[in-house]
Amino acid sequence: MKILLLGLGRFGREIAERLLNYGHELLIVENDPFTVSQFSQSVKENYKICVGDATSLLVWEYLPLKEVDLIISSLRSGEFNKTVCSIVREIFKLYELPIFVLAFDKNYERVFANFNCKPIYLPELTASFIEGLTLKNIVKPVGIGLGKNEILEVTVSAKSPYTRVPINVRRLRHWNIALIYRKDRILLPRRRIILKPGDRVVLVGDDPRVVLEVAKAMAFGEPQFPLSFGENLLTVLKKRDLHYLKEFYYIWKHTRVKNIVLFTSDVAQNELPKVVSDRSFLNSLQVEKGTNYNIIFDRNLHSQHSAGLVSVPYKKKFLFFRNVNLKRFFNQEIPFLIPRLSFPYRKVLVSLNNKYPAGIIEQVFEIYQLFKVEKLTFIHIGFPNVLTSSKDRENLDKALNLVEEYAKLYNAKEKVEIIHLEGNPKRKTLERLKDYDLLIVGFEKRKIGLLEPYTPYLLTKESRKSVLGIPAERAEVES
Repeated sequence: MKILLLGLGRFGREIAERLLNYGHELLIVENDPFTVSQFSQSVKENYKICVGDATSLLVWEYLPLKEVDLIISSLRSGEFNKTVCSIVREIFKLYELPIFVLAFDKNYERVFANFNCKPIYLPELTASFIEGLTLKNIVKPVGIGLGKNEILEVTVSAKSPYTRVPINVRRLRHWNIALIYRKDRILLPRRRIILKPGDRVVLVGDDPRVVLEVAKAMAFGEPQFPLSFGENLLTVLKKRDLHYLKEFYYIWKHTRVKNIVLFTSDVAQNELPKVVSDRSFLNSLQVEKGTNYNIIFDRNLHSQHSAGLVSVPYKKKFLFFRNVNLKRFFNQEIPFLIPRLSFPYRKVLVSLNNKYPAGIIEQVFEIYQLFKVEKLTFIHIGFPNVLTSSKDRENLDKALNLVEEYAKLYNAKEKVEIIHLEGNPKRKTLERLKDYDLLIVGFEKRKIGLLEPYTPYLLTKESRKSVLGIPAERAEVES
């Protein structure tokens, strides 16, 4: 590539030497003969130098601009750089020729934008480098994208929950895995993959806050539920239901939920401070108009509001009718909460009666950490082994092995219990639930027929305690 470099100051000289090392051909403009002499003594090949003023139109008349592929200006003055951009764009009409400008402030930001010139702000580069040093095992790339954490490289820790469960890259929202560097291999994940300690992972996403939290979870093992799905809790509450806001407040305080997006009536809005007085929480509320419970299933709203958790109360209206169709929660891919005011969640019961029980273990142990759970019980109610398919036994064994691994990882063996019984899953699970505060069920996206028994749905429907539903992923893994 043939590059026109303006200025051989502290930055210009370093740029010149780097570019020449990579085999590029340089045409350099420098006004100071002494600086030109010093550079010529140390560097001998593949460049030409024009001694003159880079803001002088007379100098530009002698430059072979039609042969140049790129212009880099390292001039210290913003006014000088403005003149350079004006000469290239307005006088020589070279609208497609790329121009990079090293800048020390943003006083000319709009000018550079109008001339379609890319400014590189040196203070921001320095700050990004220092920020990278403070985030152990997390690197913020310099000169790529917006520089707002939307692209990060993270080294996966042995304590990371992502080293134990498959990541479905097609399911991720607001973040994704671009590349994985595993020793001398480069992996491009296409479906599901399990990360290994020491992997260097390039994360990308449209929400820099989510990307950074995921990076922390990979590097430090920090729990980040529900950020792998989204950052907000969406709910619909009518005026008579506002007391459920207390449970949402509890969740907001203990998880990574950033905001509560509350659909309610104008009348109910005035009552909010009477339910929860915490000003920080009230400021986090995004209040929208609407009291139709079906709003909660609108996928466009899920995307618009970055939904990581959806919730509405589930109550009887008449003998055979409820305020919301509970089955619809199981036909989407976002965690749901059916609040029944049984918080704080000190004792948690986890039902493993779903098709892919291993797919929820990671999130369960994140919840265990976030809520500081005192007792965590996993329960599976099934048929005798002779009546259970080999695939179902394999899926359950995989889940139980994960439970034991996580219990060791978090030094939680004394707080974790596994119960395996034979009999009716619904009846025996609900009998045990009397001694717990929260029931967690895993589910796969599916429609539920009228006469088709589905244990996660039946448990959610009949539970008298709050229920958290988590989408369970099938454990298919890329090597």
